Amino acid sequence: MTKILFVCHGNICRSPAAEFILRALLQRAGLGGEYELASAATSSEEIGNPVYPPMRRVLAEHGLDCAGKTARRLRRRDYEDWDMLIGMDEENLWNMRRLFGGDPDSKLHNFMDYAGFPGQEIADPWYTRDFERAYEDIALACEGLLYHLTGIVCVDFRLCPDIPSLYRELREKLQWEDWYGENLDALYDVLTGLPHRGERFLLTLPGEDAPKEARLYAARIRQCFEDAGVLAGEQ
Repeated sequence: MTKILFVCHGNICRSPAAEFILRALLQRAGLGGEYELASAATSSEEIGNPVYPPMRRVLAEHGLDCAGKTARRLRRRDYEDWDMLIGMDEENLWNMRRLFGGDPDSKLHNFMDYAGFPGQEIADPWYTRDFERAYEDIALACEGLLYHLTGIVCVDFRLCPDIPSLYRELREKLQWEDWYGENLDALYDVLTGLPHRGERFLLTLPGEDAPKEARLYAARIRQCFEDAGVLAGEQ
């Protein structure tokens, strides 16, 4: 079992959000039993407090229930107990190195590195008050970490109003070559042999309020992934 500890300053916004978002992705992929996730604070200011209400509301809007989670302090022995310790910003990483006496086993990681933005930070919404932006950044980093750990790529069609936008999402997430056609036969060829990013895939289809054309075609795309045998877990 791989053990991952997310770390931020107070353990009431960013790090618990990362814990719950990644846990949901792993459960969808059928891999929940292969990973242990938790989160902790580098400070003692919020110890014992629940997830901050504005962050809790944003998580709930995305279907995530963080009831029962309370902040706990990072401990020296966490370095031995966890395989990966992931900080939200450079201050978190600096505090971890100070507590652990360095990083001899290269267990410390900057979260936004997994989102494709090495060296950048997830801004603390306690100060920015932009909890939705924090959620979006954390979700992007969670998807990148999922890919790093498992080879699973998340494809999200919820903001796709038409067929061209569905293919734009596929091109971006699967990193298609420019010459690949935009049709279901080409998609099947990609999934079964042509170069692309990803080994398996989690698909999120358009909701009932999306245009009918997009919903119906997204369902055909999903069937193509299923026929190719590359869907991951629960869809």
